[in-house]
Amino acid sequence: MERKGEMTKALLGQKFKELVVKKSFDKITIKMITDEAGVIRPTFYNYFRDKYEVMEWLLWEDVFSSATELVKMNMARSALEMIFKKIAADKEYFARVFEVKGQNSFEDMLYHNICNLVHVVVERNPIHIKEGEIISKETFLQYEAMTLVNGIKYWISKHRNEISAEEAVKFYEFLVSHSLIDIIGQDTMDKVIN
Repeated sequence: MERKGEMTKALLGQKFKELVVKKSFDKITIKMITDEAGVIRPTFYNYFRDKYEVMEWLLWEDVFSSATELVKMNMARSALEMIFKKIAADKEYFARVFEVKGQNSFEDMLYHNICNLVHVVVERNPIHIKEGEIISKETFLQYEAMTLVNGIKYWISKHRNEISAEEAVKFYEFLVSHSLIDIIGQDTMDKVIN
């Protein structure tokens, strides 16, 4: 019976995804999802509270459950690659859910999942920020999560058809490992500031 429940939940998630690609998230109703899945409305509520919870569950199931497992096996780079590849595999869906704004925005859900993943990485690979430095460990981790969220958002919203997942990972790694000063040089930066 539990297997049937998992299959029903996955079916509801898949039909939700298909609807999101075809319609605006705001226009999708629970009835539309259940009609597409061939189940009655109460069945939906056995698994989810609302369509936001479906979106959050799909993000975890499709992307972050396996990425978290890779991080726990000390394979953080593979986890990063997987995140980009999984998003690329469903790029039209992810482009549409990035349009969901407000209290339950997709961007906030993605940020939350990335923050959790970054914390797992740091538990296994401590970072070296000393007490009293310019930035706290928590602020650094939040900044890293925001950087990745915004990188994914920009890529999937603007360049999903021109830049592959592999190229997006390389571009992200370049950006986080090079400052503007590194790229243009301190002398040029001094001229710009003065």
